[in-house]
Amino acid sequence: MKYLSYASTALIMLFITSLGFAQEPTGYEIMQEMLNQSTWDAMQAKVTLTLKTSRGETRVRTIDFYSKNTRDDESRMLMRFTRPADVEGTGFLMIEHDNAEDERYLYLPALRRVKRIAASGSGGNFMSSDFTYYDIGEPELEDWTYKRLADTTIADQKTYVIESLPKTDQISEDTGYGKIIRYVLQDKLNNIKTVYFDESLQKKKILNVKEYTEVNGTDFESNMVMHDVQIDHTSIMEFDDIQTNTGIPDDFFSQRYLQRMR
Repeated sequence: MKYLSYASTALIMLFITSLGFAQEPTGYEIMQEMLNQSTWDAMQAKVTLTLKTSRGETRVRTIDFYSKNTRDDESRMLMRFTRPADVEGTGFLMIEHDNAEDERYLYLPALRRVKRIAASGSGGNFMSSDFTYYDIGEPELEDWTYKRLADTTIADQKTYVIESLPKTDQISEDTGYGKIIRYVLQDKLNNIKTVYFDESLQKKKILNVKEYTEVNGTDFESNMVMHDVQIDHTSIMEFDDIQTNTGIPDDFFSQRYLQRMR
């Protein structure tokens, strides 16, 4: 999705010649094409976030999710936790800019204030899940270099393999990642797997996209499983009741509204 791996991301894919490439694409071209695929300006959905420990303990949280392209160079996402009671009312607002640093704000009902999350905190875990604040936004294309590795096959499907390296040490420090490898289906440009490495280049997390839902002709990552292999903890993010272009006003995606959400 525009968000989450966007998760999302979150949300990654590409077209070969019939889908826009005149010749064999580079890693950068694949990433660029993948990020330009969405066909909707606004979207809302219900999200179920399930957290699982290695001991089998499970916690479930439900979220109202909204996103919108508010300008040609800007998109916004707002999440509101609706269950359970200990997180109800918690809100998260992200404003993504094409040519400026993204903005992230968290509203905690107990404190009754909005807290801005600095770029240096984008690698922090989102509400105790295995997704970070960085993971649930769209990758910053120009912050990374891309190398196309040898193609591979996953579940009998031909897949491009793209290695991403941070352009600066600061980007690595802010995101917590020293390398990211994405596996992208060649026929639909859907990202089906991502492997994240920490700053020491040790394998940190694996994201598997279990399901896509077609939304206005574009596949949307509607079921994602993120496994932290270092602590053996898993987070599952599932999207339901997806609706597009529902006329959400721009001022809905503001700090003022974030503070009013209860």
